[in-house]
Amino acid sequence: MSLLAANKVILDSVIDFLKQVTEVDYRQPLAVFNGSSLGEHTRHIIEFYQCLIAHSAIGMVNYDLRLRNRELQEEPVKAIEALHEVLEALAVLPLDRVITLEVNPYTQQGVVQQVPTIVERELLYVFDHAIHHMALIKIGVHTALPDNHLPADFGVAPSTLRSRVGHSAA
Repeated sequence: MSLLAANKVILDSVIDFLKQVTEVDYRQPLAVFNGSSLGEHTRHIIEFYQCLIAHSAIGMVNYDLRLRNRELQEEPVKAIEALHEVLEALAVLPLDRVITLEVNPYTQQGVVQQVPTIVERELLYVFDHAIHHMALIKIGVHTALPDNHLPADFGVAPSTLRSRVGHSAA
């Protein structure tokens, strides 16, 4: 499976989650998340993809400069629309484009480092980042919405899934 196909699979599973969650449950602050919501984690996933797509066109990506659109964290329908737009944009993303990643790993403002990268490497990063937040979403659903069910592989890294298959065959 290609990296683009793998991204489509996980984003489709986020869309499936969004179709089953109510708006009230989606925006509800959860103690297990220290007061953030399922919607905030979903917005975070979406905005990293949006940031990569938009910024790669100018040759520089900085995930700290994402929009933080409240609609995406409060309205599952808006999040679904945004994910469909992301999927369309990924289909034509120039994976071999050389770009610069700007990062500030410090708490001080203005301390920015630049790292050369390519769009494909950043697509792998946002894929892994999405899986991490999907795992958190799964914890929130199990904790706060026990009647909602997510697939067993929701939020599980491909390497873990491969490892599980390898161990069950041994």
